[in-house]
Amino acid sequence: MKKIMRPSFKLLLLVSALMPLELFAGQTPNLKAAPAVSDHRSILLDEISVGTGYAWGRLKYSRSSSEVIPAFVRFGFDMNSVFGMPDGKGTLQLALEPFVNPVSRPERGVEAGLDIFVRYLHPVSPTVKMISELGTGPMFLNIDTAEQGKGGLNFLNQFGLGTQVVVSANSAVSLGYRYRHISNAGTSQPNRGINTNALIVSYSILY
Repeated sequence: MKKIMRPSFKLLLLVSALMPLELFAGQTPNLKAAPAVSDHRSILLDEISVGTGYAWGRLKYSRSSSEVIPAFVRFGFDMNSVFGMPDGKGTLQLALEPFVNPVSRPERGVEAGLDIFVRYLHPVSPTVKMISELGTGPMFLNIDTAEQGKGGLNFLNQFGLGTQVVVSANSAVSLGYRYRHISNAGTSQPNRGINTNALIVSYSILY
């Protein structure tokens, strides 16, 4: 057994010694390196907008109408790569929308706060996208109502549909409808809710 193993061991040593010589001779072994794994997931600012519109509704318990002028700024962030669809046809967007909305009815006042939206923009042509959006966030309402009691902390919940039309290489105009619901989430009483409809227009700088 020893006579068989000794030549084999010497042969192994000889092959090991010759392998570096192949490298110096330029005969590199055909070894493929594993592809580097890179993480391209990132949140990218892709839109800054300013917008306004008109919101209206009927207050059942106050026996009055509601009239509000939405006034907001939007910062939109492309979330496609975060959810593993960087080459997706549409754009999944997280949007921060601070607002200061003058209220004219049932009495003069203001709504002020920040809504956080999840928006999806689906292209139907090179210059037109359909928009669906859902948002919520804290707001301060400084008027008293039979629906929400004394002015104070509330939450503005919104659902919307609309259209974005590109008007230049880096700008667009959006038109849309939003259903708005104001609630204090049960933090105080009463909490009957204020529901209004809104027509929205905004101008966007695109990135």
